[in-house]
Amino acid sequence: MLPGTFARGLAVGLPALVLSSARSAPSMQSTASRIVTYVFEAQPQERAQKLYNWEVHLSEADSKKGLYEIVQVSRPTTPGASIAAPVTQVLFESKLILPGQDGAINFRLHAGDKVLKQNMGRSGYSGQAISFSGSGTGVGSSNWIVLPGSSVEHTTPVGAGTPMVDGNLPLIRFEVINARGEHFQTDVLLRRK
Repeated sequence: MLPGTFARGLAVGLPALVLSSARSAPSMQSTASRIVTYVFEAQPQERAQKLYNWEVHLSEADSKKGLYEIVQVSRPTTPGASIAAPVTQVLFESKLILPGQDGAINFRLHAGDKVLKQNMGRSGYSGQAISFSGSGTGVGSSNWIVLPGSSVEHTTPVGAGTPMVDGNLPLIRFEVINARGEHFQTDVLLRRK
């Protein structure tokens, strides 16, 4: 991810585009790759009861530009931390993120439980469940976002209208601290390979 891309994704929302005539031009909503909906804490009757819930639509043009994957990138924010370089882990491979019959990639993503799963992968790490469901493809999968600390200080999900920038669509950022007091940030994003 390019520096500042996540921040731009958080700060930039697509303004509503009102057209005087439906024939004048396609609306930005139908042609832009973006997060269509975001819901915090899904309703109890919904199947996926996670804290963070997105519906993502890519334009047909972006859907044809290449393969996409959903990754997490963890990096230290404390100088001299035990993990010195960013670590990238693929959560959902490109073979899962497929265009539907309309030629566009559309999917739902659900992440986060109220209580972190502790000692995820190794002692002192924590985890958040994440699930993927392709719209119109019949493809779904689940995985874990593994955080390099046991305590989450801050979570920043992006909301509806967040656009894709340079093939990257940020979804959520976790700021965590480990038992040694080292701080890390983990970004989850959709990216073009």
